[in-house]
Amino acid sequence: MKREEFLSAVRTALGGGADAPIPEYLPMMLRPADQRQKVVTIEARARARRSQLIVRLADMAARQGWKAYRAASPEDGMAYVVALAKEKGARSAVRSGHEVFQRLPLDAALRGQGVQVMPVALGPGVTREQLREAMARADLGITGADYAIAETGSVALLPRQGVSRLVSLLPPVHVAIVEAHQVYETLDDLWALRRMAFLEGNGDMGSYLSLISGPSRTADIEQTLVVGVHGPLEAHMVIMV
Repeated sequence: MKREEFLSAVRTALGGGADAPIPEYLPMMLRPADQRQKVVTIEARARARRSQLIVRLADMAARQGWKAYRAASPEDGMAYVVALAKEKGARSAVRSGHEVFQRLPLDAALRGQGVQVMPVALGPGVTREQLREAMARADLGITGADYAIAETGSVALLPRQGVSRLVSLLPPVHVAIVEAHQVYETLDDLWALRRMAFLEGNGDMGSYLSLISGPSRTADIEQTLVVGVHGPLEAHMVIMV
């Protein structure tokens, strides 16, 4: 079936009729200046409602199967992760290269408890294959976040050097560190922010975006929900308030 025949069939199935005009998707038609103003409005709204958004994020995350923890301070957040590592008997962890770990001395805190921590970074003596093996063997996978969405209880990760989705997929326990300024209200807000990044980045916005909404779940077999088949058995969201 040719492209136009396919689209015509879809429009007919949706009740638009074969001769219905192809609608314009207005958000994609916005000029950069208009999109920028939209993003300014989203940012202002998020700042004004940050406290409520954090409460909603924690609530929705818990509903999605995250173990959500609102940390009163960076030290409190690190103490949660260290206690989790001790509870799980973790001996090794991999972590992403998110900027939050430049401000949060989590590596040292974990190593003080005997946990080996490997950052996701290629270098002398560290190949891509070795990193993948380390991620597959690790007891904990620790990431920062690029965005957190209160509406769905989700964390979004953007691909770049030092950030691999495998950190959140291969270890049996995933820990996501979310900072307050990363929390937004809806998925529509996220798409607007990424649209602006697309316009400002000359069309380069990465090859994928990971939206994580709790531990891995599937009900493919006899509609029976099973956790941990395609990813971690547990997902912990530590929200730095």
